Amino acid sequence: MKINILCLYYDLMDLYGDTGNVRVLKYHLDDLGIKYNINYLSIDDKLSLKDYDLVLIGASTEENRDICLNHLLKYKKDINNAIDSNKFFLVTGNALGMFGKKLYDKDALGTFNFSVNKSEERVSKEVILENKICKPIYGFMNHSDEVVSNDNPLFEDEGVLYKNFYGTYVLGPILSRNPDFLEYFLKKLVLSKDKKFKFKKLNLSLEKKAYDEFIEFKKTKIFNSRKA
Repeated sequence: MKINILCLYYDLMDLYGDTGNVRVLKYHLDDLGIKYNINYLSIDDKLSLKDYDLVLIGASTEENRDICLNHLLKYKKDINNAIDSNKFFLVTGNALGMFGKKLYDKDALGTFNFSVNKSEERVSKEVILENKICKPIYGFMNHSDEVVSNDNPLFEDEGVLYKNFYGTYVLGPILSRNPDFLEYFLKKLVLSKDKKFKFKKLNLSLEKKAYDEFIEFKKTKIFNSRKA
């Protein structure tokens, strides 16, 4: 078994260290003894999505996102076919906007039935998001996108979950900050290649300690602010 990973637009869409998700996956794949191949491609490269099991795209400036969208539109049919054929995608930050019908005044990939308008107010905050697949996700958002008519939310009313496509406006290395989500995502990816693979316990003690202490801190902070 070998897992083929594409880190797409690593140079233009890594505003908050989103490529950290690649390093986290590498660490645990090595620990599990699973072979992998990772390619880093950008706008000067040709894409062959059928060659990959997982595609990762991170956050960027709005200008860089427009540049990458123009490149991605050349592969619109291939991208949508890859998603429908259960390829894994992890799309973080404002990269998610490229997969809707419209991105501001431009046509986007049309993969999902939502549009993105330019908001007059910027969302800039820490979030804790409930979901149906793992413990609450925590992270940070910073964007000016207003998402309209999202039919497939991943977390509460945010993000997209469709087959093996996971998209969220949460920024950065979401896998390292959310060990329960990392374990869920990694196991699902590996089992898609080998249903009989025997997992050993993942080494997530430090990640889980950091996660638990942060969640407890946020709950205490909210409780005390209400009490005051």
